[in-house]
Formats: sequence, structure tokens, C-alpha cells
Amino acid sequence: MAEYRLYCFAQSGNAYKPALMLALAGADWAPRFVDFFNGETRTPEYRAVNEMGEVPVLEHAGKRLSQSGAILHYLAARLGRFGGETDDERLEILRWILFDNHKLTSYIATLRFMIEFARTGETPVTGFLRGRVKGARHRPCRSRAARPPPPQFLQA
Repeated sequence: MAEYRLYCFAQSGNAYKPALMLALAGADWAPRFVDFFNGETRTPEYRAVNEMGEVPVLEHAGKRLSQSGAILHYLAARLGRFGGETDDERLEILRWILFDNHKLTSYIATLRFMIEFARTGETPVTGFLRGRVKGARHRPCRSRAARPPPPQFLQA
């Protein structure tokens, strides 16, 4: 049995983050597929795994963690990779994880779900989300010229 077990499904960007970290660190891990699109996360059995009814969930050494940012923080400490060497570096990493979870992923993931999976078409909600995504992309650390073009699903 693998040392780490990650409850996940391929379409989840939040599950991709710890999966990528585990893979890049060479950790002994195994995915546990969660059938999100057929409602597994709403079942009592899954709610016993994560009362929030979300992925990802990481199991390791008797612990069960949810939320990608918390999982990444935990993995950095356990794996000794991608966590920074000084307090200032660790705080900077945490700052970007929180920025991503609040300002970027939350809007992009919802917009992507609505457009690609729910197939809502353009609605006032997708318009609002596009505006939030564009605002998040205007970070002071990158010039306009250095920004890659947005993914296809973000282009109106």
C-alpha cells in the first residue's frame, strides 16, 4: 500500500495541485478516484471521509487532510520539498497559496465548471467570473507582455 493516498478526480484543479507535488517529490502515493460527477461527494460514505464533501483529501500516517492549501503545506513539511528554507520564504509561499485559492482558482474553477461541464453558456454569472479572473491576472509582479494568453475556456 502506498504511503500517501489522495482522493481525487482528473478534472479537479485543486486535486491536481497535491498530485503534482507528490509526483514531483517522488513520493509513494496512490490516487483514490472520487466519482464527483455521479454525486459521490454528496453521499454519507464520502462525507465520513470529508464532511465538506470536496476533493482533494489526503490520507497519510493516520491523518486525513482536506483543502489543497493545507495539504500542500503539510506535504512541504513532510517531504522536505517546495516549502522554503526560511520563515520569510515559507510566508511568501503561503501568501501565494492563499492568493491562488481565493483570487484565482476559486473563480477560474467555477467558470471552467460552468462552461466546460455544466455547459451553461454565457450568463451574468459567467460574465462576473470572467471579470474576477481578469482582475486576478493583473498582478504587479508580471508585465502585460510576459503574461501567457488565457486558456481557451476563458476567452469570450
